[in-house]
Amino acid sequence: MTMNDLLYAVRPLRATVDAKIFSEALKSVVPILKKSAIPVLEEVSVRFTGGRCILAATDMTTWIIREIPASGDNFSFVFSRTKKVERACRCFDGSLTIELTENAGHKDNGGFVQLSCGSRTAEFDTHSAELCPDVPKVEGDVSFTANAASLLERIGRVAYATLKAELDTRGNKTCVEFSGCQVFALDGYRAAWDNGELNFPQPFLVQAAALHHLKVFGSRQVEFRLSKPWMSVTDGDTTVISHTTDSEPFHLESAVPQKYLEEFSVSPREFLAELNYLKDALPTTHKPYVYLRGNELLMQVHDRKYSTAIEISRTGDTTVGFNLNYLRDALNQFKKEERVTVKISGVHTPIVIEAEGRSDCAMVLPLRVVLNAAA
Repeated sequence: MTMNDLLYAVRPLRATVDAKIFSEALKSVVPILKKSAIPVLEEVSVRFTGGRCILAATDMTTWIIREIPASGDNFSFVFSRTKKVERACRCFDGSLTIELTENAGHKDNGGFVQLSCGSRTAEFDTHSAELCPDVPKVEGDVSFTANAASLLERIGRVAYATLKAELDTRGNKTCVEFSGCQVFALDGYRAAWDNGELNFPQPFLVQAAALHHLKVFGSRQVEFRLSKPWMSVTDGDTTVISHTTDSEPFHLESAVPQKYLEEFSVSPREFLAELNYLKDALPTTHKPYVYLRGNELLMQVHDRKYSTAIEISRTGDTTVGFNLNYLRDALNQFKKEERVTVKISGVHTPIVIEAEGRSDCAMVLPLRVVLNAAA
């Protein structure tokens, strides 16, 4: 008998879980996985301990951890080809047995795991759990509770006004900020905010991409706990831990105009339709700058003119310029409303868009007006 034969003759470590619960738990943590130069970060770790099965995945900024009931031995491993495993687990129903055969001769002390459910079995290579990064401990005494779905809805209204993390290393422009009763975002070109009844005990900022993972909680009540530089969110069975940004909170009130020269009402769907027309007509090599003059929307590219009109009744004659894409984003925030109110405070100050009965607002910075006389 060879040395490898002796190694594999050792009794496998064995645990049992409900197949459907395990499949749902694995599915809930898989979305965080992404391509990485570190292979173990592309996989889900599994740990059986004290009658619980704990699945965890991370991109080193955010962790998703799910616990489910289990019985059997205590052991741990990291799946290889996790997404294949997740698809296979969808076909299991009933009692699922998970057996780990370790191989001390493997380069990372991995082995293989066998999944058995009814007449179906599958074997997958594993990595050693020792390769996994440690899960951060969040032990701060600052906490609050919230309904995950309601808070995620508020976040969804404003998160568009952030930069993608890879486009800007200054954390506050990639983050959603929670301060007082407000959830807001601003990237230096536009801002969006939502006022609610929930009062956050201290300001904190989290990257918008990380907050997307709160959907794992559905509509359940969750507890938030803050301990710099981490935030944890849990419902008892599932936990999301994410890095908070160590940036000074922004005072939104200082950026919002306090007085306006004029206000007018407009259909957001009509406004968006005409902006989309101009976007389609504009040569792709030119910046999407649009001007509102009276009720006319106007773009200029050298000696070419593109224009359309919207139904509004304005009391002022201020010509204001905008980045078309940013204005579209702001109007999309209210696209299901019949009317929105557009507030203009000047040529060089932001416009604010809001709708009656809504707790959220949008703001877009203007462009300097450079229309030529022939326009």
